[in-house]
Amino acid sequence: MFKQNISQIPSLKINQKINSNLINAIKILQMSANELEVYTRSEIEKNPFLISSKKYNETDENNNIENYSEEFNIKEWLYQQSSFLSINSWGQKLVKVYIENLNNKGFCNLSTKEAALITNTSKAQSKFILNKLKLLDPEGIFSKNIEEYLIFQLKRNKIYNAHYKIVIHNLKDVATGNYKKIAKLCDLKEDNIIKIINNIRSLKPTPIDSLSEEKIERIIPDIIVEKNNNNIKCTLTNINKYEVLLDEKYISEIKIKQKHLKTKDISTYLKNCIAHGKMLQSNLNRRNNTLFLIANKILNYQKKFFFDGEEEILPLTHKIISKKTFMNESTVSRAVKNKYIKFNNITLPLSYFFTSKTNKNNSAIAIKAKIKKIIEQELNTDIAYSDKNIVDILIKQNVKVARRTVTKYRESLNIANSIVRSKNNNL
Repeated sequence: MFKQNISQIPSLKINQKINSNLINAIKILQMSANELEVYTRSEIEKNPFLISSKKYNETDENNNIENYSEEFNIKEWLYQQSSFLSINSWGQKLVKVYIENLNNKGFCNLSTKEAALITNTSKAQSKFILNKLKLLDPEGIFSKNIEEYLIFQLKRNKIYNAHYKIVIHNLKDVATGNYKKIAKLCDLKEDNIIKIINNIRSLKPTPIDSLSEEKIERIIPDIIVEKNNNNIKCTLTNINKYEVLLDEKYISEIKIKQKHLKTKDISTYLKNCIAHGKMLQSNLNRRNNTLFLIANKILNYQKKFFFDGEEEILPLTHKIISKKTFMNESTVSRAVKNKYIKFNNITLPLSYFFTSKTNKNNSAIAIKAKIKKIIEQELNTDIAYSDKNIVDILIKQNVKVARRTVTKYRESLNIANSIVRSKNNNL
């Protein structure tokens, strides 16, 4: 007997469409300051009824090294790069002294001893920061003079030897064409000396010149942070720079003309342009408000950082800020993406303040900072602390952490082990 089973299976389907306005709002929220500037300019060019609330400086359009050749801009570029070198107070003082004593060719005649006296730090600390600064872009900047910079480039190209050393120290003879003298000093044939000199001439004469081949994308901070007594003040930067306005006068003129023409296509085009302009205005304002609210919560949560340094950074997740702002975690993530804050001369990504919890209230960044500080203290002693020694020191500071964690964090900071550091200290 044929048996038929009939069952009723309900089918639920939810069709949820995201309108174009919301897509545009999300897109604008996660844009960096540089991307937003390009985007708003593009929208103004496409929409005849949109105008900028602030006239763009013509020199901004060619944001290449020619604009960075001015002393102020070069220094600003170096300050931005040096933000992660040393956030502690003595490191910041040394960074500032070296950058401010840089000449317009990229050379720094200030000795490590002079920098140490000015900043009330040790010569070892001064040397440590200077060596770090020399690794910034362009590499070799902060060289003492042209000779030191040429040697730096030759070492980087792995061709530097005793012969190059002699030629570099006799550049006056090179300039006058006295190759015979140099050949005699090097105990080489004149043809070989000419090859060496040609190699040297192919190098850049100053660190600033090496930037001419590159296009530098300048980091524009979105939030300025200032200390005010025991509080911090957060200010959104460049609000007006990206604001767009509807040209009401031009719109009125077009509407009057459109009435006489009575063309449906023109009327539709006019309405679409105005509607798109209003949508863009709304989304830019929404971005500013959302970014400021989220950034304000993040930075106030990490307020101790601005007074006591990175050792006081607390564990923080998107979920915590999501609860504080009553926003979705994905919104927090988009708002933080590619956004920067500026505090004194330090430029940091907003995402820097999010860090995982290791134990109790110690964040990974805070523990790394403590490890870095312990190792930096070796500069004033003949001791190179092993990872086990660092664990013991951290325990005295009420920070319990495993030795393998210390090793992991030390390596992430690009710091060599105690054996290598000990050898370097004895050089």
